Amino acid sequence: MSRVLLSPLVIGFLAIFATGREVAAFVPEPPADVLRSDSPKPGDRTADRKPRAEVSESDLTVTMAFATEHHPELARLLEQLRKSRPHEFQRAVRELNQQIQTLERLREKNPTRYAHQLELWKHDSQIRVLVAKWSRTHDDALEQEIRALLQQRRDIKLAQLKIEQQRLAEQMQKVEKQIATMSESQVEREWEQLAKKTSAGRKADRKNSSN
Repeated sequence: MSRVLLSPLVIGFLAIFATGREVAAFVPEPPADVLRSDSPKPGDRTADRKPRAEVSESDLTVTMAFATEHHPELARLLEQLRKSRPHEFQRAVRELNQQIQTLERLREKNPTRYAHQLELWKHDSQIRVLVAKWSRTHDDALEQEIRALLQQRRDIKLAQLKIEQQRLAEQMQKVEKQIATMSESQVEREWEQLAKKTSAGRKADRKNSSN
């Protein structure tokens, strides 16, 4: 699976730390048709857009449980976003739920890679939230925390690449062994085996027909 990342929407959650006036600075504005009560103008493409269905209770439960387990601060921000900007909350949960499903599919196929991708997700999520905080304060302590997370994320990626390197090296060794066996005499040996099988088959047919 290509890297699984939390979208820039996470930055929007940091608006919860600020006053109501600052929300707009962090959270993307909802589509115009959500903000306006009047009918769309003729020719406006938003008129053809169907509103997305709300996230189901089961998906919401799974998403919030995942966030609570793997990034508690994100879960808290989501809960606050639910109260202040329900539309953005639905959009964020829907997007996060899609990423969870992608991770779950990876868990079934490759548990080892799933563990690495989950760690990358947690670090990405924490980094995005902290960067959004830092952008308002430029706090040195936050900067050091972000740098530490960046280093940890780099180490996780490096470990994953080394595992992939080892897998490819083992695969290459198998290929090289196969190449080594592809001598000129192999064609002759294969032909002799085919001819022997064919001759044996003909003898068996003659024996059966004579009986």
